[in-house]
Amino acid sequence: MANNKNNFLITGGAGFIGFSLAKSLIKKADNLYILDNLSRGRLDNEFKNFLKNKNVHFFKVNLQNKIDIRLLNLSHIFHLAGSVGVKNINQDAYGAFLNNVNTLKNVIDFSKSLKKSPKLIVFSTSEVYSNLIKKNLVKFPINEKNDILIENDIIDRDSYFLSKIFNEKLLQLSNLAYIILRPHNIYGPRMGQSHVIPELIRKMSLEKIKKIKKTIVFSPNHKRAFCYINDAIQQIIKLSLNKKIKNQTFNIGNMQEEIKMLDLAQVIKKLVNKKSKIIRGPITKGSPKRRSPDMKKTVKYSKFKNFTSLNTGLIKTINWYLKNH
Repeated sequence: MANNKNNFLITGGAGFIGFSLAKSLIKKADNLYILDNLSRGRLDNEFKNFLKNKNVHFFKVNLQNKIDIRLLNLSHIFHLAGSVGVKNINQDAYGAFLNNVNTLKNVIDFSKSLKKSPKLIVFSTSEVYSNLIKKNLVKFPINEKNDILIENDIIDRDSYFLSKIFNEKLLQLSNLAYIILRPHNIYGPRMGQSHVIPELIRKMSLEKIKKIKKTIVFSPNHKRAFCYINDAIQQIIKLSLNKKIKNQTFNIGNMQEEIKMLDLAQVIKKLVNKKSKIIRGPITKGSPKRRSPDMKKTVKYSKFKNFTSLNTGLIKTINWYLKNH
């Protein structure tokens, strides 16, 4: 392989953020390698067509095993693979924790096996702030400088953010050049069904055709600051490809339009089914009452400022879901 400048590897590249990242990175890539076991990633027509690019190379691999692929001169590794989703985590909290830790360990070992280690961009989560929020020990919006708190008592759901905290520290101890990213409520087309926005779209669509009689909104008074996928991807790329940035942690998100879940449902109702009957549901166990990232550091380093409005992002997302489901 030629000693090209931009050879990118994405683990979890068939998933929501991973594939969106791949579609943007291809414009800058000499070679783009995608690793995914397709346990959650979608092998849909859009992904299959993308693989027809001559400089895109796909490997179906289980990252719990040693990475045994000969790739030279990688400039960046974007590590997104791992166990996600509250339902999946609750089903096997112990296995999810080990999966997330072991996959990163194998990516780190692979990076160190190369003649020149690439910059490693690892995706953490906004949920690392959960216990600080729970105990009212943090000011909003939340910045990256806050220490992380681990409680004595845990629930199964905690497996996810605990594995991410562990991974952040594992990465910091690796002696590799890295960036840690903490995404906050990223949404958009092709994000699957196990997120609040596609769930509300689906429920209200079913109401419209009389399949269900009401739409239940869980944790109705909890607040979130949602970030449209294209905005998140631009932030990620601008930070990751900046040669001056390394060994730092960044929030990825949009702090401009924080909204209650009940109000979010009302916005989606206007766009999907104006006759929808919205009902307040119970609080989801372990759900933080609020999420809003301080974006000052990310904006300063990425120079990204033109955020997509929530209404515009929802229209694009709803149109995609109504067309594809």
